[in-house]
Amino acid sequence: MIRVLADSAHDAALIEEAVRDVVQVVARTGTLTGHDVRVECVVLGCRSPVPTGRLELMRKIKQEVPWAPIIVVTDPAPDIVRWLGETGVSDIVWFDEVRTDLRSRIEAQCRTAALFEWAVEIERSTLPPVLRSALPHSLRAATDRPVRSVKELADAVRRSPVTLSQAFRTSVAGESTLSRFLGALVILRAHQLRTSGLSWERVGEPLGFTRQTIHQKSKRWPGRPLKQLARMPRQHLLAKFKSDHVEPLLNGDAPARRDAAQRPVPTEAPMSTNTP
Repeated sequence: MIRVLADSAHDAALIEEAVRDVVQVVARTGTLTGHDVRVECVVLGCRSPVPTGRLELMRKIKQEVPWAPIIVVTDPAPDIVRWLGETGVSDIVWFDEVRTDLRSRIEAQCRTAALFEWAVEIERSTLPPVLRSALPHSLRAATDRPVRSVKELADAVRRSPVTLSQAFRTSVAGESTLSRFLGALVILRAHQLRTSGLSWERVGEPLGFTRQTIHQKSKRWPGRPLKQLARMPRQHLLAKFKSDHVEPLLNGDAPARRDAAQRPVPTEAPMSTNTP
């Protein structure tokens, strides 16, 4: 669901017509926020000068629905671009370009926003340098053509597959492996292509996998056959990827705590009763 809030009914209708998708135009700011996994994107139509309250609203939306990209439709102004990143705004479209650009910009943001954000988080983490290079590469690649295997990823970042797999295994908190991580990224992209209207057979063509292979990957993660995967809301799938694969990576000290818990606690040697 794409939710639209605009300063006027005319601007709301202009945005709704340009999107040509499942759109809900809302009249109150409160209906934009809240823990609603059906929100895929938020579009705010604000004529210049933009009220101060709109900037605070953008920050609130990003806090409450962090998976949803926020696209602002407004008039050109010198200080508008600084909103990108500062207020959680993902993209800015001028009112003059709404009819030609808005729909494609929404599609691009819905496909890439979460993956790009996780890539940046991993780059800023304390993970080993080899993972801070390889994993963001795989996340960004998954917005178009996901990396197909550990070897393909190793070739792309000029590392050995063994080095990448070992670094991942020693850094992650949980049972995930690098191969499973990459397989889940394939499913994220496959799901996005399927929900865009392609058949599962057509989905496999740009990914380089057959329908049966995608089915097998989906049974491994998120543990659903393709029929059930197609009905799964994208926000649910993104949330599961984050909890299953991203959070265990970013929880960097978990392996150390786990190893410490498994090691026996040293005991003091008994005090000698012999006297010199």
